[in-house]
Amino acid sequence: MQVLDMQTTLNRQQKAAQNRIDLLNAALLIFRHHGIRAPLQMVIDEAGVGRATFYRNFADRKALVIALMEYGLERLEKNAQHFIQFEDGLFQLIRNHIHNLPLLTALVDYWRVIEHHDPVLIEIYARRDAILQPLIDKAIAHGVCRADLTPKDYAMITGILRSSFQGLNEQEQVRLATRAVDLLINGIKAS
Repeated sequence: MQVLDMQTTLNRQQKAAQNRIDLLNAALLIFRHHGIRAPLQMVIDEAGVGRATFYRNFADRKALVIALMEYGLERLEKNAQHFIQFEDGLFQLIRNHIHNLPLLTALVDYWRVIEHHDPVLIEIYARRDAILQPLIDKAIAHGVCRADLTPKDYAMITGILRSSFQGLNEQEQVRLATRAVDLLINGIKAS
């Protein structure tokens, strides 16, 4: 009987984890196409879960946006760990953003939900900076990029990439993002 109870508990935990992933993916899709102020019911419907499931995972829109930002940080950290092996790993990371446009697009208006001085957002920025600093240090040490580049500059870089969201479709957005990255990298390379 105890083995059956453990299996049932495990199945419930797996289903709960899958529901959370489904909600995050649905939010990325809905926010990308309808903006960060889209009705949460659209996210719930896209995920195929009930309202109670949504609220078991996220207290409100702010909690959902923070979870998306943390998901983005996890991806950034994973990519940074991969690219740190290269002298130009910082540039490779920036180029990699072209393939992560859905996440960037979904979060473009996060500031409409979270105040810039919110302690959670400040912590997220600090984590982002800690992830990026080793890549920047390595690029500077190898004379690959400007010596005055900082993690704060990276925020401007991703801000410039947001201009690619003007594209009417995904192909156009990728084309614009590719051009923006080319211009950016030439601007931050060492002279």
